Amino acid sequence: MSIRRNQARWKRLPLLLGTLGLAATGCGETAARGDVRLTLSGGDGTQRGYADHLFQDSWSVQFSKYLVSVGDFTLTSAAGDVHASPEHVLVDVQKEDVPLSGLTGLEAGRYGVAFRVSPPEARTVAGDAVSADDLAMMRERGFSYFVEGHAQHRDPARGLYTFRMGFPVNARMVDCINGVDGTQGLVVPEGSVAEAEITIHAEHMFYDRLGTHRGVQLRFEAIAATADANHAITPEGLASQDLLDLHGLDGGELRDAQGQPVVYQPGAYDLRTLQAFVTQSIVDQAHLNGGGVCTAAAP
Repeated sequence: MSIRRNQARWKRLPLLLGTLGLAATGCGETAARGDVRLTLSGGDGTQRGYADHLFQDSWSVQFSKYLVSVGDFTLTSAAGDVHASPEHVLVDVQKEDVPLSGLTGLEAGRYGVAFRVSPPEARTVAGDAVSADDLAMMRERGFSYFVEGHAQHRDPARGLYTFRMGFPVNARMVDCINGVDGTQGLVVPEGSVAEAEITIHAEHMFYDRLGTHRGVQLRFEAIAATADANHAITPEGLASQDLLDLHGLDGGELRDAQGQPVVYQPGAYDLRTLQAFVTQSIVDQAHLNGGGVCTAAAP
């Protein structure tokens, strides 16, 4: 299953008219210039949640907080010219899409896109919806993502489950594909504004397969089975769930609706617990312009 929350919106997105800037290039020639407007979004996933029909095991998920620490948005031209924003922010994409500092006065043409997902630093600016306590906590614990929310099965008799957990991702997202048209990076138009959105695909944390976006199912039962007596799900609980011996809510072997054993496939990653699996699954969840995949590289 592939979830493309913003793909249709991005295919319809027009380029916005901007101000034409001309810069001297020598011998009286000028180069047309344009701007890039940057936004961070979690789309419908972080803001409205995921309905139970999207999950193979009939759970639904709603976030109440989705903090993301991101910055160092960089554009690189074909000639190797680098233009970077020094901005690093911590924002809550559950509340709304967040405008970031873009880049202006760029020579028109195609650029490679990169940015960094990393824990808050001394320079990090917290958004209006982020508390000072959350900023300090994420900086101290090395989290670049922190989420809170609840989940419920289609059968209400199973009760309501809550989760609260952070993830220590530190990665440079490079070689981003544009989700609008499938091309590399983006094009800065002459005298106009190119829209760039860092799109967080929050469904990644519910994947049952790593290393591919094909054939992936969303599952929550294995996560719910790690909850404590108060139905609270924690990182410590996830760490107790062995990938080679998954158990369900009843304590027995985890099976799907057809009675078949549920298997999580880590691909090329050497992972032993559900906590390690979920953490790895969200490393590459930051995309460009909806569904455009980026490569996660060392920071």
